[in-house]
Amino acid sequence: MKKKVIFRSGSLRMGGLERVLIEVLQTIDKEKFDIYLVIDDDCGKENIFEKDIPKDIPYFFLKPEKLIRETEKYKEKKKNIIYKLMYNLMMEKENKVMYRNMQKILKDIGKIDVIVDFDAGASKYIEKLDIKKKIVWIHNSIPNLKKKEGKIKRFGKRLEKYDRVVAICDEMKEEIENIYPNLKGKVSRIYNPFNFERIEKLMEDERELTKEQKKMLNEDYCIAIARLDNVQKDFLTLVRAYKFIKESGIQDKLYIIGDGPSKEEIINEIKKLSLEENIKLIGLSKNPYIWLKNSKLFVHSSKYEGLPTVLIEALICNKMIISSNCPTGPKEILKNENCGKLFEVGNIKELGDYLIEFLTNKNNRELYEKNVILRKEEFNKNKVIKEYEKLIEEI
Repeated sequence: MKKKVIFRSGSLRMGGLERVLIEVLQTIDKEKFDIYLVIDDDCGKENIFEKDIPKDIPYFFLKPEKLIRETEKYKEKKKNIIYKLMYNLMMEKENKVMYRNMQKILKDIGKIDVIVDFDAGASKYIEKLDIKKKIVWIHNSIPNLKKKEGKIKRFGKRLEKYDRVVAICDEMKEEIENIYPNLKGKVSRIYNPFNFERIEKLMEDERELTKEQKKMLNEDYCIAIARLDNVQKDFLTLVRAYKFIKESGIQDKLYIIGDGPSKEEIINEIKKLSLEENIKLIGLSKNPYIWLKNSKLFVHSSKYEGLPTVLIEALICNKMIISSNCPTGPKEILKNENCGKLFEVGNIKELGDYLIEFLTNKNNRELYEKNVILRKEEFNKNKVIKEYEKLIEEI
């Protein structure tokens, strides 16, 4: 008898977590499980990954796009006390709609054996759901995600409602068990799965590129790929480090792929430091792998992470990595600097020194690239998905 399993997550927008979810849904053995997908937000045209949901997986949205857009209007102006009040009322309405629709879906599907709460978004109401076993995935460092001590404590109480808690790296598993000692024995580590074949094909695919971008591929450059959001990422340190290496005579370019709320702040910093010819913002790209393949190395500057997807994608593209040693993930992915170098968060000179060393010395880069080949296999979807299946089967 196949187990009935619901995977639940927040959205199908462009993002690392969403990409991982789709990879799991495409790879998991449908002969073993009847899979259903429940998504909180119907974001209309922003449902980038909706087309990638396997045809044999029924899926449902809990909140209509119209309701989400209405709430967003108030969110944008919530510094005003009236709009803040309206925003809070709209959020309350959203939660009621979401919970009501979830109960309706469960009634229509019938008895569910396991729910996989893929982003912990159901933690506020998970105990009310009539489902035998409950698994929650944690994708980010909890202290950085929740910040305030009260929120961290409340989140711990919610995690107790699940039968199993899954962290996506060893460092995060250890962090969870240290913060919440009563969860020891319930926490597992399962890496995110990656489709090597898909990435290797895209590494050779130039169809998306303009003539100008094809020329850019022939330049000497390193690359950064991330959401342009300086709350979590640390692009200002990276830009300032590039000023440092320019003054050392390095002419290699820095290409940045991504978009986000801090774009203007980053552009202004580039202009202020007169780096317009050295740093190029490429914007969003459906295929960052062609850029990775042709780069000298991958650089990542962040304040905190979970298990940064893009670092593993850089490994799959056989690239040495220079990354901030932020919680959690980079140190583990690089296997304690076996596949690259780690710099202290915010340390402009340390990052600059590493960039100078490895942009100018191919032999030094290649020493790390040899180690990358073995390390990346730990993230192969064919290996990782068996751990997903085992957890769901045995719970």
